[in-house]
Amino acid sequence: MALPAKKIEKELTYEDYMSEGEVNRRYDIIDGIREYMTAPTDWHQDIAGNIYQAFREYQRRSKTAKTIMAPCDVMITRKPLRTRQPDDLLISKERYGDRDPSVAGPLSPAPELVVEVLSPSERRSARLAKIADYGRVGVQECWVVSQQAETVEVLRLTQIAHETVEIYGLDQTVTSISFPDLTIKVADIFALDE
Repeated sequence: MALPAKKIEKELTYEDYMSEGEVNRRYDIIDGIREYMTAPTDWHQDIAGNIYQAFREYQRRSKTAKTIMAPCDVMITRKPLRTRQPDDLLISKERYGDRDPSVAGPLSPAPELVVEVLSPSERRSARLAKIADYGRVGVQECWVVSQQAETVEVLRLTQIAHETVEIYGLDQTVTSISFPDLTIKVADIFALDE
């Protein structure tokens, strides 16, 4: 039995991307092709929301950074078009600059800190490719949050590699390497409102 032909998508250019309307699904664009992500679980959203809330409190307290939650495209390259959508991000006011928050478009320059909440369907190779892209554009730190293990792995990123700084468990407090006065209890990240 023959398999149905796979639909071939037209390669998006940066100009196509900027002129299209709002797309209400999460995706990364890899070499001009939009790769849609599976719908997140409620637990995934709770975890990402808890981190966003902690980042938002830090933003208000420190007045030195801005947080954005998914979906928000981070520009990797214009040609071929490549963007990534972390679950949460934190960018210093210095990097954010005088960007108009009401104007659509990918975030560039890249934030200092991105968060990836692992999904059961995500392949390790896809996660490593995403982390490598973040490092190439100047993201300094990535938090890899495991729902299954209830841990937060803090990675230091460079343009050519990444290294694990620390893996924090439920009874510990995560400390950012890019924003040293930002700390969050891991238990608060995994707290679910019943």
